[in-house]
Amino acid sequence: MEKLNVLLVTGLLTAEHQGRLITQRLRELLEATGRFRVAIVEEFRNITPAFLKPYDVIFIDYDGKTWPTDKAQRFGEQSEKAVYDFVSEGKGIVFYHSSVWVDADWPDEWRKLLGGYCAMEKGCRRCPKDDHFVETMDENHPVTKGIDKKWMNVFDDLFTHLIIHPEANVHVLAAIFDDVENYRVSGFPPPHHPVDIPDGRLENMEGVNQYTPVIWTNEYGRGRVFVTSIGHWEALDRFNFITMLVRGAEWAGTGEVTLEKPDRSGNNRLKLFPYY
Repeated sequence: MEKLNVLLVTGLLTAEHQGRLITQRLRELLEATGRFRVAIVEEFRNITPAFLKPYDVIFIDYDGKTWPTDKAQRFGEQSEKAVYDFVSEGKGIVFYHSSVWVDADWPDEWRKLLGGYCAMEKGCRRCPKDDHFVETMDENHPVTKGIDKKWMNVFDDLFTHLIIHPEANVHVLAAIFDDVENYRVSGFPPPHHPVDIPDGRLENMEGVNQYTPVIWTNEYGRGRVFVTSIGHWEALDRFNFITMLVRGAEWAGTGEVTLEKPDRSGNNRLKLFPYY
């Protein structure tokens, strides 16, 4: 089967997201499946359609800042327009982890492309709890087929409340219940991430005590969008997550899924990450 060409876009990331370590781990995972060929760029401004033409999937692991309250560095109108055209004409894009955060000056079209997004000025937040049960919301989608109905993800971020763009066609694959009890801890909200708490009551926060989507798809023109808002280092040791991630990249690139879960039976149990 012919390999899909992936352009992994990274560079400026908030400090806790481990920059190049995650980038290399993502490349190892994707290429280990035998389905992808990955190129990495850390500067994505002034990109042209001709530059993107050889690729099947753009993989965005970029938030454009070193501190959550900093003003993000956008890619710029030229590169963003090239991305819109790339996807709308029938190719794919993956948004990874903190790339779901957009500042006020990111264009509405970028939000529409994401389908779901977080914005600090709109009251979105990080839940202070690190460990969460992820629940599969659609067990029949090609990306989630055979994935456990409920599985634990550890030492990761739950970004909530997710804002769904009114013109997007979002399909939720996995979600986490955002329990208000998780916020009854000292030090919340942290000084580096202000949160709106109406009338000082945690129960009044937007989206609390509801399911928050953490993995979803979107349609954009003739193209396909796959998004995961979870994705710390530890998530890349979770078989359910890495299976959905590589499948999501394949689905974004082709609209189909051929990849299976890693098989660790027999002598395969001796394999180290990335298991494939």
